[in-house]
Amino acid sequence: MTSWRSAHRSRSHDSAHAESDDAGGHHDHVDHPLVPRGPAPLLVDQDSLDKLVDELRAAGAFAYDTEFIGELSYHPLLCVIQVATAQRVVLVDPMVELDLTRFWELLADESVLKIVHAGEQDVEPVARHLGRSRGARYVVDTQIAAGFAGMAFPVALSKLVHELAGVKLGKGLTFTHWDQRPLSAVQLRYAADDVRYLPAIWDALRQRLESLGHLDWARQECDAMCDPSHFGFNRDATFLKMRGAGNLSNPQLMILRELSVWRDGAARAANAPPRALVRDEVLVDLSRSPAKTIEKLSRVRGLPRPVEAEHGQEIVEATLRAASMPPEHLAPPKHAEPTPTQRFRADALFTTAAALCAARSIDLALAASRQDIGELHRRLLTSESVEDLPLFNGWRREALGEPLLRFTRGEEILSLAWRDGALRGEPRA
Repeated sequence: MTSWRSAHRSRSHDSAHAESDDAGGHHDHVDHPLVPRGPAPLLVDQDSLDKLVDELRAAGAFAYDTEFIGELSYHPLLCVIQVATAQRVVLVDPMVELDLTRFWELLADESVLKIVHAGEQDVEPVARHLGRSRGARYVVDTQIAAGFAGMAFPVALSKLVHELAGVKLGKGLTFTHWDQRPLSAVQLRYAADDVRYLPAIWDALRQRLESLGHLDWARQECDAMCDPSHFGFNRDATFLKMRGAGNLSNPQLMILRELSVWRDGAARAANAPPRALVRDEVLVDLSRSPAKTIEKLSRVRGLPRPVEAEHGQEIVEATLRAASMPPEHLAPPKHAEPTPTQRFRADALFTTAAALCAARSIDLALAASRQDIGELHRRLLTSESVEDLPLFNGWRREALGEPLLRFTRGEEILSLAWRDGALRGEPRA
């Protein structure tokens, strides 16, 4: 297996370009042994694709990205695949009749390192095409890695390339029509530069991670990003993520679950994004005020009339089905609102967590949210177990969870200093 430590020694996706740079073209190319020069060919035939897969496998590591359109179909429409090694950049046109199975299998191969940036949506097709048990493996995300290396998380690719490679990328093409053919010269150059600098960027980040001792933590977080369970519809989880679901009772949540199952099936059949078929807030309203007859659907604000006409009976049946099920406990327990003093102290604990992460060159956004720290504070007040909290899972336990516990117990103090333009410090007894 190509090692994380030795590789290359010899981007919802849009976040990769969240901060656009100046308009215009491309700028200065850096003279770096890991930055390939020249234009990228666009492969449109199976034989060339198969040879490329063999080439990438032999290289042992490559950069990877995709351009896709996600708002028009149930699954995102894959428009361009980009790959790069230290020797060259290549583009693949997946909109022609190509069998991409061997390419997805390459992404699932744990002996070949894949380098991405904001790549969660880029690795999603692997599990979809190969099966839920075969997700992408051995992937490093430079956006995640930067957050463990004393840099902001999330960070746009353009900012990372500018700081680590000294190259200013052109203006982003987030809203371009990637499904148009032929692709323009500007589109081809933009797509190529999404991967051109990733091998060099990863090499620089890897060295920082090794010096900080954070390489394994970054690896764990990148592995978690590729977990196939994160992708696709989940009957028991998707509905809980809808805004407003937390305010519903258990019977109402059971209706919301059945409505979300119906919507997913209807959207899949229509090849439409589920939220484009019926918005989340409409499903939440239908759960709060159940429509048990088709006639009552006409009073539901925001329900598209074509959807009502075509699927009204299915919506009513899903509602009645949920009402007839044995009661289930789906809602998390509601806790008393913290007092002003408790909220202030929870905020102080959040500040401590931020300082601890900053002193260790980790962006707090990778480790915990304000809600996570607030729940930790609440459990400390009530002497409840904290073991099931995300803060005590994987690398987060060592990096933040345990240090915070020892700090709150008075077993350690956090000593901070400002050195070399950055916050430094470690807990000590």
